[in-house]
Amino acid sequence: MFSSLNAAEVHLVRSLLNREGISSRLRGQDRVGLYGEVPWDDARVELLIDPSDLPAAQALIKGSQRAGAIERPCPRCGEFNPWSFELCWQCGAEFGQ
Repeated sequence: MFSSLNAAEVHLVRSLLNREGISSRLRGQDRVGLYGEVPWDDARVELLIDPSDLPAAQALIKGSQRAGAIERPCPRCGEFNPWSFELCWQCGAEFGQ
């Protein structure tokens, strides 16, 4: 569903999905050190999800990319906040309500 040569990027996307209740598995973490030794596509870290979660996961990823970073809008005031915030910095609303 999502893959990258950058393991940190895959972990950020996984965190984004987990916060929204979409479970996932990682595949290929052990291949990261092989980058440059094997074809680049064989060194990718992959994020796997249930196919039924695919539309929601794609929308979350697309939304986070559109925000310019890993950010999300507050459900109350619409202000963008980093995904790591549990409360909106502007109005104090909780995310995930």
